[in-house]
Amino acid sequence: MLRTAVAQLHHGLSLVFGRRLRVANIERVVADIVATRAEFGGIGDLDAFRGTSMSVQDRKPIDDRRLRRLARMAYAETPYYRDLFDRVGMRPDEVNLSTLERLPVTRKETLRDTPEALVNRGVRPWYRAETSGTTGPPSSVWFSRYEAELLTAMTAVSLLIDNRLGEGDVIQLNLVSRAFFGIHCFAGAAALIGVAPSSLGLVEPEISLSRLAGGTRLSGAEARPVLLVTYSSYLGLLVEAGERLGYTAADFGLRQITCGGEILTEGLRRRAERLFGATVVETYGMTEIAPSSGQICTGGHLHFHPEQGITEVLDLTGTRAAEPGELGVLTFTPVFPYRETTLLLRLFSGDVVRRLADDDLGCELAQLPATSRVLGKDGHLYGFAGRTVTPRDILELVEADPAARFPSRWSLRTGTDGLELHILGDDPQAADRIRKRGLEQEIPLSRVIMHGERATMPPTAPVRADLRELSFADATLKTDATLKKHPETAQ
Repeated sequence: MLRTAVAQLHHGLSLVFGRRLRVANIERVVADIVATRAEFGGIGDLDAFRGTSMSVQDRKPIDDRRLRRLARMAYAETPYYRDLFDRVGMRPDEVNLSTLERLPVTRKETLRDTPEALVNRGVRPWYRAETSGTTGPPSSVWFSRYEAELLTAMTAVSLLIDNRLGEGDVIQLNLVSRAFFGIHCFAGAAALIGVAPSSLGLVEPEISLSRLAGGTRLSGAEARPVLLVTYSSYLGLLVEAGERLGYTAADFGLRQITCGGEILTEGLRRRAERLFGATVVETYGMTEIAPSSGQICTGGHLHFHPEQGITEVLDLTGTRAAEPGELGVLTFTPVFPYRETTLLLRLFSGDVVRRLADDDLGCELAQLPATSRVLGKDGHLYGFAGRTVTPRDILELVEADPAARFPSRWSLRTGTDGLELHILGDDPQAADRIRKRGLEQEIPLSRVIMHGERATMPPTAPVRADLRELSFADATLKTDATLKKHPETAQ
């Protein structure tokens, strides 16, 4: 595979010398993998295409060079960072891994309120992407055509390596339709490897289940989706509806379900894997840092590839590095040649993790920097008697219960003798079970109150499944999907 070797060489040189990546080289790697699989029926260990990560010591001069390049570009071409550098009395040439802490973090409010002030004036913007806005007002991020083509090619590599997809496979995308940038890149990546994407949006769960079970006739063969890409809360809706309608794993052809954008609990994972007969994988990604993303290893750590940017874990105030074992906020600096339009230095994401000790993690991705999985947003932490409780603490507790309803609706209130947890649910005995498990985990719950209706609950946080998309045909399609599974309900 000489072409692949040459393409990987060009890729490495681009990173070292700060040139744009040649997207065509990555596409050649994809084409070679697809061609080899078609000829020989397999390709062995595809993980070899990831390459290996440099040591921290070997990577430092490259990271310093990339940071200086980014700082110079941001100072020369963005009004926001020119003002910031001048205000703190720092020159772009002074920026490196050792001095980066002198530069204040960029808050998401800045990206939300003045997105164009962060856009590189030397690049022609192609598309303005917006975040979902489930945890606050949406932010806007501009991308160039080059960035879109690069993310498309990288997604194709991921579909081949992480999902083992091949020609003729079908992907179902249950993503909010305004996430056009990501859907566009998925569709382009699918075309590169001969996969058929089906983008449904966040429609009624009965419709999605019918598509997953019914398949699509392609090239004379019935092809059911083998990969589902969605959000955790929408997966919860599918689990609720699937269990109610009597679906089993035999009804589906899924091999993997990929969830991102929200916390995925072990309770939801177990029920989804039982229903669909597929492996459920949690991922981490943000529109603001694309194409960078995080990968969860078998040990439950969240790993980031340093090639795509600088990742820090800062304390909750964003003023210093978090200590090992301390809660902190993921802070990102996406670097060229992966990012060139919306430039971000030290984006304070708001996503809370626990910093891990720098010891050997003992997992298959131990060579990559790692944190705990995301525990929630920094504005959604609760404290009592010196104990900080995170949204993941509560979600894992609630969704582990056999009577859990999905997506979870809960609200936490601080009382004089502990935390009061309100949950939407039908089983009155669940309150005692959840409180007992919570106390065993040292979560200071004074009361757990079950509610049969959301109207009686304190306000609950929105989830992405709330961004449901409706059409005039929904009522008919939902009825048809239900009758197809349960014809005995027809009158």
